[in-house]
Amino acid sequence: MKTKPDLKPKYGIVAMVDALGVRNASIEESKRFVKGMEDVLESLPKMMAAFYSVFPEARAKKYQNTPPQLVTFGDTFIFSWEMKREEISDHLPSTGVFLGFLVLVGLENKMALRGAVSVGKYIQTNNGTTILGPAIADVVAWYDRPEMIGVVATPYCGQFLSNIYEARPSDPLEFTRYVTTPLKGNIKQNLWVVPWPNHLKYSAQAKSEFQTYYSLMQELSIPSGTENKYFNTEEFVRWILSQ
Repeated sequence: MKTKPDLKPKYGIVAMVDALGVRNASIEESKRFVKGMEDVLESLPKMMAAFYSVFPEARAKKYQNTPPQLVTFGDTFIFSWEMKREEISDHLPSTGVFLGFLVLVGLENKMALRGAVSVGKYIQTNNGTTILGPAIADVVAWYDRPEMIGVVATPYCGQFLSNIYEARPSDPLEFTRYVTTPLKGNIKQNLWVVPWPNHLKYSAQAKSEFQTYYSLMQELSIPSGTENKYFNTEEFVRWILSQ
């Protein structure tokens, strides 16, 4: 008997992160990419569990009882985490940690990742690969706009982050304002972004953050016409590590 899809409306945090330069990959490059995606899918849940293990019991229980979903569709990672609206302020900052780690593990697996995160209503099938609704529509409108490696909060999601920051300015937010976030069309906007370069110090490579960054980037090709994404990324990394 066919299992009916669970189409109950949900509310929570949704992100889409795709890999740059994969659509024109050769078969061998595609095989390496699939292996890299499998490594990410294995690594991220372990990191999230370790991260929440040091939290107060009430917040750790949220992760234990309703953990985030991370699935893949083609060259794209889809992250979703169902929760009540009043739980967003506790767990949206943590999502910045997860997405930053996702970008770093992607680079360690020779994948340049960029995307967007938002908050809102959505529906998602049991296997997680079909997701629709206002939250994912907001993410889809923004995930491929950044002209750099990394993850941005959509302007709508940014309202939640700004509210959290105003209420708890001394708390680590795990997102930061980047006033010159480069977007398609040679546009720069003041957006909340995931400061993923802060994770470079946790890389397995025993080097400075900058040496680690350049070592990881040397493993990526830079096709003609895409160089601005990499120049913008280098500028972003230097800005984050100078804070």
